[in-house]
Amino acid sequence: MSGQQGRKIAIFGASGNIGGLILNALREKKIHTITAFSRATSSATFPSDVVVKKGDYADEGFLVSALQGQDVIVLALGFDAFPTLQVPIIRAAAKAGVKWVLPTEFASDVVRNKIRENNYFGDVRQSVRDAVEEQGMAWIAVVTNPWFDYSLERDMWGFNIKGRTARLFDGGSTKFVTTTIGNAGKGTAGVLSLPDAQLEAYRNKPAYLASFTITQRQIFESLLRATGTQEKDWKVTVEDSDAVLAEAGEKAKQGDIVAIMLALYVKHMREGWGGDYSAKIGDLSKLGIAEENLDEVVKTVVAKYQAQQ
Repeated sequence: MSGQQGRKIAIFGASGNIGGLILNALREKKIHTITAFSRATSSATFPSDVVVKKGDYADEGFLVSALQGQDVIVLALGFDAFPTLQVPIIRAAAKAGVKWVLPTEFASDVVRNKIRENNYFGDVRQSVRDAVEEQGMAWIAVVTNPWFDYSLERDMWGFNIKGRTARLFDGGSTKFVTTTIGNAGKGTAGVLSLPDAQLEAYRNKPAYLASFTITQRQIFESLLRATGTQEKDWKVTVEDSDAVLAEAGEKAKQGDIVAIMLALYVKHMREGWGGDYSAKIGDLSKLGIAEENLDEVVKTVVAKYQAQQ
């Protein structure tokens, strides 16, 4: 990757899952000045080459002062914080003169599709992007779909490695895109390292990242290879996604987070719902990443399980 450009980048959530990887990927570029924002009560620590600003996110004066001179803010906020904290930070960033915002996306395609239309919480992410534009700044939405390895480790995608169970939705043959959390971090850093002229191509647009375009069945076959097992060693059920989503929807109304997460993944694996954005993926090498080897990633996840036994 050549022709990179350094920037002053502020990260909120830099000690979190995706935020920490973005931080490290940016540091590896050795061209950026990076500032990590942290709550006054946080015990998070950061490398010595990272500027740290600690304070109250509800204090606009603190935010405006601390954001002076920044080119970009990256909002890598957690599930509990992203619905409410982003807009106040964005308003403060606008007052400080920040030009670019990466909202808390790192998820499904921002283009209107059935995944977003059937969101139990409403489209919070759209309202955040609208707020960025209203403040005269530009957003870039990093699209990854649910992180592959992170999700597989947590028994998502329909597989429980320890229990050797597999739930194949609609036969497990629907293609969808997914990105490892590592590629998500590196790809985001790649976007933020582009020269101005190339970065402009992403103004108020998504940046599509990927590691694989695969099916559930392909994941299962890779799991069989990694565990040295056969399909007969697993409890396999083939389930209708309509029925699964209907049941999950009822449980979601009661605040069942497990049902909500199950529905999220099933939606990404439904034909025509927007989980397959492979046709929109550009030249990933320009962002410093590439598609990955499925078996290698799955073996790494399985090895973690086996080490815990």
